[in-house]
Amino acid sequence: MNVALILNVASLVAGLLSAVFWIISAVVKAPPEPGLEGKPDGSYWKGTVVNGGDLIGTMRAQAKWNSRAAFAAAATVLLQISAGVIVANSVN
Repeated sequence: MNVALILNVASLVAGLLSAVFWIISAVVKAPPEPGLEGKPDGSYWKGTVVNGGDLIGTMRAQAKWNSRAAFAAAATVLLQISAGVIVANSVN
């Protein structure tokens, strides 16, 4: 196996991970605070319920998964650039 192929496969894996992480980010929901389960959307003393989940907790979870997706996307780009440089240098 040559290095460019290994880098391309690694790039594919990183890109797939990025997509999975962003999908998780889109659907993750933190459970509401105790006592707020089943309450309608709104602001309460204990927290804010939106779509059946805790707003702040959901935003934290989404930030975590978005960060992972961004790092995986950056790895995808860097691996693609590395593979391209190796291929370009092997031709010359």
